[in-house]
Amino acid sequence: MDFHDQDVDVYGDDYEQGEEGEDEEVEQHRGGDDDENGSHDSSGSSSPSSSSSSSGSSSARSSSRSSSDGGGDGDQGEAIESASHRVVYEDFEEGDLFGSDNEDYFRTPARSPFTVPVLPSIRNSNNHTRGTFGRGRGGLLPRPGYPPRQNYGFGNKFSYGNGRNDERFVSELRLTKSEETLSRKSIQFQEPCELACYSRVEGGDVYFDDRSLRLFKRFVCEDVGADLNKGFVSFVEKKDLGSEGFGDLLACIRHANIPLQNIHFVTFRNNLNKIMATAYIRNEPWKMGVHKRNGVVYLDVHKLPERPQSEIDRLRCYWGYAFENLATENSRDMGEDGKGIDANMEFCSVIKTKLGAHRIIMGAEMDCCDETDAGRKFYVELKTSRELDHRTEERYEREKLLKFWIQSFLAGVPYIVVGYRNDSGILLRTERLRTTDITQRVKMKGYWQGGVCLAFADEVFCWLYGTVKDNEDYILQFVHPYNRLELLRAQTSPEAINKHVEQLLTY
Repeated sequence: MDFHDQDVDVYGDDYEQGEEGEDEEVEQHRGGDDDENGSHDSSGSSSPSSSSSSSGSSSARSSSRSSSDGGGDGDQGEAIESASHRVVYEDFEEGDLFGSDNEDYFRTPARSPFTVPVLPSIRNSNNHTRGTFGRGRGGLLPRPGYPPRQNYGFGNKFSYGNGRNDERFVSELRLTKSEETLSRKSIQFQEPCELACYSRVEGGDVYFDDRSLRLFKRFVCEDVGADLNKGFVSFVEKKDLGSEGFGDLLACIRHANIPLQNIHFVTFRNNLNKIMATAYIRNEPWKMGVHKRNGVVYLDVHKLPERPQSEIDRLRCYWGYAFENLATENSRDMGEDGKGIDANMEFCSVIKTKLGAHRIIMGAEMDCCDETDAGRKFYVELKTSRELDHRTEERYEREKLLKFWIQSFLAGVPYIVVGYRNDSGILLRTERLRTTDITQRVKMKGYWQGGVCLAFADEVFCWLYGTVKDNEDYILQFVHPYNRLELLRAQTSPEAINKHVEQLLTY
């Protein structure tokens, strides 16, 4: 697919029109939603609709406002004013945007009525007025002639382990909000929209088209019993491209002429996966680079040091690639010619979305695609897992399904196909999961809520965007003891970002 020649409306319709065209625009918007619902039914995903209870409450509030402001000239004028207010409230306040679980998409307007939150400046904790506390620990300076006491005489017992003892420390976000508190928040998440794409082919060359996109094989269930070990000897493992991979994403954005003036974050989906999963998974450390340029925060992927992989670790990793190869139509035939699967060949979709008040452009690697009977293309995620039993099913639903849902939901992928294998690498069965059904599967068991993940990510983005400064570089990390996010100052920025900013000046 060639996205470069298409006239893509990156930001959607603008709601800031005159009053005369407001009603007509709302009708067109509602009509577009109906069309979207129809197309989503064919692909297996769903779109939200406003609840009747929220509409009723909006209508009642607008009616009371009309009666208090106006002079009671007639029912017709009152109804018109009520309808006008109802449109505003349905769009921005009272609408049940995500259904009962906050886990559906919402079509957001071009410009948010809410400003991006900015944290207040850090105040000096030394209070030079005595107040009612007297001398001591009430915020006063120490008595003259006495050396200041470190940690109030308790040594390192109450020190902060990592961030506060690091001279690079800038800020922290302590993870103190409970799941119940986050579940009360209703965070809007815009339905993802693809703007461009690029392909990495054998040899490492990058092309701004979909030549590396594979087609899903619908009869993969017929391959049950296949040996996923086949071709391991000739397997070409994935190379760590570092910031070069991020540079390919930025180059695609420039090639497609995607404007960044109204964008808050540019990142790979992998970074968003980490942030959202941290709402529940608190024992997996991660880091990412944070670089703010011209109001845009670029999140760069950082890999933590890993222990050397054993042969069985490499083999299990290969089983995932082997299943992907097995489940696609244009798969590589692993014969005796010595050429096997190359993990460096990939297709990446460039997507725009919006979480809360923040607009996001992200790159997401896609496994394959399928088409509806009407010819509409949609992506499919391919996963592998060890066959479940009564001992492993709970952990699978608590952790793996959470990661599966986050990865697919963020990019608008409607289906996930899981291949279950045994410890010898033999494919035992396949299962097709609808992304929207995963949350219902774990809802009754109380394992996790998708809306909590969205609310947690919104908290992180508000804190992060309000803290970092333009033309400065940071590292965001989640490490032991896993009770806070730490923002540290970085000395350098990736060359890919520096080159990207320079080239933007020439456009």
